[in-house]
Amino acid sequence: MKLENHFLPEDISDASKEYWAVLDLMAAIMRKINDSDIEIAKHFSIDLTKSLHELTKLSDKKYKQDRYQEMINEMKEQGIHIELVRGLMHER
Repeated sequence: MKLENHFLPEDISDASKEYWAVLDLMAAIMRKINDSDIEIAKHFSIDLTKSLHELTKLSDKKYKQDRYQEMINEMKEQGIHIELVRGLMHER
């Protein structure tokens, strides 16, 4: 996974930690299931879900920022000055 494609530069470090945690937890879950230690595997699965949730949250930040930048670029292409849009939004 190319983290730069899915996360903001300032979130790469946190995303990397969560990414590796996910991979480690998946391997640990498989080991525990093979060892018939289902209860520990279940606890690891909770941690896995938390890490996946964090990755989703960080990815959503980049998606929203990318979408916002696309909207700004589209407005610029149409000749709309972003300062005008910002001014109108602050009047509300």
